[in-house]
Amino acid sequence: MLRLGATFTKRRADAQLDEELRTHFEMLVEQNLQRGMTPDAARRAARLELGGAEQIKESVHDIRGIPLLESIVADTRYALRMLRKLPGFTAVAVLTLALGIGANTAIFSVVHAILLNPLPYPNSSRLAIIESGFSKELRAPASRYEVAALRQRSRLFERIEGIWVTNSLVPGDGEPEQVKLGDVTDNFLTLLCARPALGRLFTAEDAQSNGPTALVISYGLWQRRFGGDPGIIGRVLRTRDAAITIIGVLPKDFRLIFPDDANVPPNVDLFVPIRIDFSEPNGPEFIHTIGLLRRDANFARAQSEADEMAADIRHLVTRFAASNFSLHVAPLHEDDVRPVHRTLVLLFAGVMLVVLIGCANIANLLLARVNSRGREMTIRAALGATHSRAVRQLLTESIVLGIIGGIAALAVGWAALKALIALRPEALVRIATIQLDPTVLAYTSAISIVSAILFGAVPAFVGSRVDLLSALKNGSRGATTTRQLSRASLVAAEVALSFGLLTGTGLLVRTFIRVVRVNPGFQPANVLTFTTSAGDYNFVHLFQQGLSTIPGVQSASLVSHLPFDDTHGNWYDAYYPEGTPPAQQSTNFADCRSILPRYFRTIGATLVEGRDFTDEDDAAHQHVAIVDEELARDAWPGQDPLGKKLNTSDSPKGFYQFERDWLVIVGVVKHVQYHSLTTIVRPQVYVPYQLAPRPVSYVVKSSRPVTLLTAQIREQLSKLNKRAPVARVVSLSELVDHARAQSRFVAFLSSGLAGLALILACIGIAAVTSYSVEQRVNEIGIRTALGAASGDVLRMLIQQNMWPVAVGIAAGFALSFAAAPLLQALLFAVSPTDPLTFAFVALVLGIAALAACYVPARRALRIDPMVALRHE
Repeated sequence: MLRLGATFTKRRADAQLDEELRTHFEMLVEQNLQRGMTPDAARRAARLELGGAEQIKESVHDIRGIPLLESIVADTRYALRMLRKLPGFTAVAVLTLALGIGANTAIFSVVHAILLNPLPYPNSSRLAIIESGFSKELRAPASRYEVAALRQRSRLFERIEGIWVTNSLVPGDGEPEQVKLGDVTDNFLTLLCARPALGRLFTAEDAQSNGPTALVISYGLWQRRFGGDPGIIGRVLRTRDAAITIIGVLPKDFRLIFPDDANVPPNVDLFVPIRIDFSEPNGPEFIHTIGLLRRDANFARAQSEADEMAADIRHLVTRFAASNFSLHVAPLHEDDVRPVHRTLVLLFAGVMLVVLIGCANIANLLLARVNSRGREMTIRAALGATHSRAVRQLLTESIVLGIIGGIAALAVGWAALKALIALRPEALVRIATIQLDPTVLAYTSAISIVSAILFGAVPAFVGSRVDLLSALKNGSRGATTTRQLSRASLVAAEVALSFGLLTGTGLLVRTFIRVVRVNPGFQPANVLTFTTSAGDYNFVHLFQQGLSTIPGVQSASLVSHLPFDDTHGNWYDAYYPEGTPPAQQSTNFADCRSILPRYFRTIGATLVEGRDFTDEDDAAHQHVAIVDEELARDAWPGQDPLGKKLNTSDSPKGFYQFERDWLVIVGVVKHVQYHSLTTIVRPQVYVPYQLAPRPVSYVVKSSRPVTLLTAQIREQLSKLNKRAPVARVVSLSELVDHARAQSRFVAFLSSGLAGLALILACIGIAAVTSYSVEQRVNEIGIRTALGAASGDVLRMLIQQNMWPVAVGIAAGFALSFAAAPLLQALLFAVSPTDPLTFAFVALVLGIAALAACYVPARRALRIDPMVALRHE
């Protein structure tokens, strides 16, 4: 500690040492005078006895201080002075680092928050999602019976809980608000929430009655509808046509994090308990199930136990045996990030390539500086500086540059993170909560130092090697072959990395273009969608007629599930045509949709054959259905499906009272993409609303701008129900655009990274060419003076500086071919080795490199030969 203190208080220590030496000198002089010496002789003898003051100071400094630390401080000051003297170089280098490391910081923030951070739940590492499998469907929800059976049989799960999300109305001042309501098992909330903000959470007793008597609300709803009233506990809220007592308020930051295909949105405002028992072995599957592993269990053992439990359930219930029932266990966090894991990893790899390109770029700039500092390195060597000392000096300069660039990168990273939050697709909803936390700051600091060492190592080791005799003879001018090869190698590496990044971007951009051009099976233009409170057939029929009277409305209808809208839990079931053997009756599944007449006309879907539904297609008449081409081709290959019978589920007795039914096919429609623009997930069965009443979304096609319809829709609705809300008003085009969001997000980010890589590569090539021209000014002057044509000199300079680019493009081809399979999962209708993309990238990179070489080479031809000959 004394040494460290002396290092940082050197001036005061020097003053004290000067005073101490002066005191010793005066004491020696006094002693010599007492011995009878003359004053001059006494002072001379004292100086000889005391020794050199500066040598004593240096010895004391070495003993009292930390010489290495003092050396580093001195090197740092010198590095700052050198950077200040070269503002152009410093600005380019800092900007390069800020862009590369800033982009890296932003993407790492996302990767850290989504892939590396645990879920914000107690015991999150032990949380598992448990999904049911039926034949080809491996990610299905569970029935009450299944949850009860799992609870009874499991030995490795402490708790097994579930949730089902629907819509509900919340009364209040003004218009009622439509919100998401979660039916949850008794301990679902306690599994994910340590303690409520107010009141309590559900207990087993709350789930014993036939209907819900207790209600837990979200923090947002508490503030929004009740003004944060602390007396909310015990207040009665009317929802689902029942008066329910509020017993708790969830914390402000509580949200549900489930896989996208679970149809469990993050923000649910109402929670009521649901009863779990064995009373419905053939009941509907609707509960999304999670479990908490015991501390001594793991996911592999849990899957083995799940296989055993599935076998037991198949043995007990015929329906489960016929459908080859199975259970699948996965870590909740791992399953949640499954859709975006590869995307984020590839984006992170992309920003790391940008950082490497930036490092190669700055390394080239530093090599140019090292060559221009040849005389300085020669003088240092002549004065006795060792090779390691010179390396340390040059590396210190690189690290200082890296630290400055890292500080600038924090600002760039913050801005980039804000842009990511604004552009994020819904699959990356957790990005909205991401900040530059201490872990990210530590990562940025580390990547800045590592980058500085990477780009500073080659220039430091190359520049510090000085042949003293040759350098003194040649005046420290001229680049060695080693340095030329080092610069060429760095250029080739930059180009190869840029080629790989540009190729990946080209493939992703082509994928997005293909996704934009995909026909979703309908025409979304000028179609408005909205939801309101559920009603019986009379209500929806009258409302449909009222919507059709609005000026400009061409058609109006409804559907239980809108395309690309996951706010309702999906409805799908097994189907089979007449004559199917019992063993095959649970092998094929289709999405089921409840609609009113004119739905296909409203959204612009194509009815291939047969007819649309009519108002007479109700439970009292023949039960009918319309199927899509995919199902018709599968169920009746090579046959006319009209008039054929299909067995699937509907609920003619009321909401969610599902039963198996034989439906007569009256029409065939082209397949409509409901889940993904790029994948046919399941075929579709459409049934009349009268056979399957349930919450729906309305669709309205208009010749007027759809944004002008909302007020008139509310007016028509108020004629039937003044308290019914008009909620989730969104155009069908917006839903299609939402389906393209992830492809657009990936294409946009990769394009930004590729553009940045291309700019950095061009800067590096231009810098090397400029330096090469500067080193050869004398040669160019001699060639010009001896009659060399300008075109010949220009061609020579470009050829000599383009060969590393050619090597880099060749290496980039090999790199891109090797990495192509990694992109396969993100591509659609594009080959990962698409020759058109590869050729286009090679052309773009070659033209950009040629331009980067041409500008400084052309400038060299303007040098006056006489000035060039006097350059030495």
